Amino acid sequence: MRRMMITGAVLLSVTAPAAAALPAAAAPAAATQEFNSCGYHPKTTIHLRTGPSSRHSSLGLLQPGDSIRAYEERGGWYRVDLDTDAKSGLRAGRSGWVSKKNVEPAVCMRLD
Repeated sequence: MRRMMITGAVLLSVTAPAAAALPAAAAPAAATQEFNSCGYHPKTTIHLRTGPSSRHSSLGLLQPGDSIRAYEERGGWYRVDLDTDAKSGLRAGRSGWVSKKNVEPAVCMRLD
């Protein structure tokens, strides 16, 4: 059995013949945002915020080495979840917003 976890998205599976039969209007208007499947790390100490701007309150700090997953982008900001407990004490699973320019993609390796 194969398990998939999708956060903030709907998974739709359509076979090739069925997809060909769909009218053009059923196709998404814009391409889906692609996020790094290995997550992201802050480049420097940054605030995890309640909304997508520096005017929003800080939930706490994230530091280089903290692991976050992005699942939404809005105006140069990523909505993220913490993969693990942050060095500052924020707990894994906590959600918030970080500036896109202050994070870098994590590098992962897949060995088959």
